[in-house]
Amino acid sequence: YPRLMSLTIKNFQVSPSGLSLFKDCPRCFWLEKVRGIKRPRGIFPSLPSGMDRVIKVYFDKFRARGALPPELSARPEFRGLRLYENHAQLERWRNWRTGLEFFENGARLFGALDDLLVASDLYVPFDYKTKGSPTSEADATKYYQTQLDCYALLLEANGMKTAGYGFLLYYSPSEVNENGNVAFEIQPIKIETDIERAKSLVRQSAAVTGGAAPKASANCEYCNWLEKFRK
Repeated sequence: YPRLMSLTIKNFQVSPSGLSLFKDCPRCFWLEKVRGIKRPRGIFPSLPSGMDRVIKVYFDKFRARGALPPELSARPEFRGLRLYENHAQLERWRNWRTGLEFFENGARLFGALDDLLVASDLYVPFDYKTKGSPTSEADATKYYQTQLDCYALLLEANGMKTAGYGFLLYYSPSEVNENGNVAFEIQPIKIETDIERAKSLVRQSAAVTGGAAPKASANCEYCNWLEKFRK
């Protein structure tokens, strides 16, 4: 393992979504990083990115006022929290090309934030999500724990002490009103973060790229399809 690290970690780069792929299937991750073969992808929906854009504009209006939107300020879980005030800095962090970075032994973790909350002198990663219906804490944790762990690590690596948790803010459509105005249900979910867990994933994923292709995950629908095709 140490020899693998020394051979492969140089110039290794990964994002939170890349680490999620590694957790889902090490073989698919290896194929993408080592062979440049990405999983097949269907038509990419544009609605989530459009929602992401307008939500950011909405929150930035309240950031300029030094306040939280009323639908959050009224909730007890947001008591004592405020939006990160440096809009210019946040805009740089929102772009993956100028986002936050963490380096360790030649490996680079990079990511782009949606938003950031502040609790006294501690920082709380804050990410917007859209979904067709309300979700559960278990599902939110299953799919986005790694992302929030990575955001916490990236913030800590840049001298910003985190509070040990992050927030996901889900928007799911509830009804269509007159003139086509869609009403959304808003669902905040608080998730504990662990920067050591993120560091461990970076190390494990870097080590995997230095050897032969690892075994596929038993639950990987892509690798399972290929295996059935071969048979």
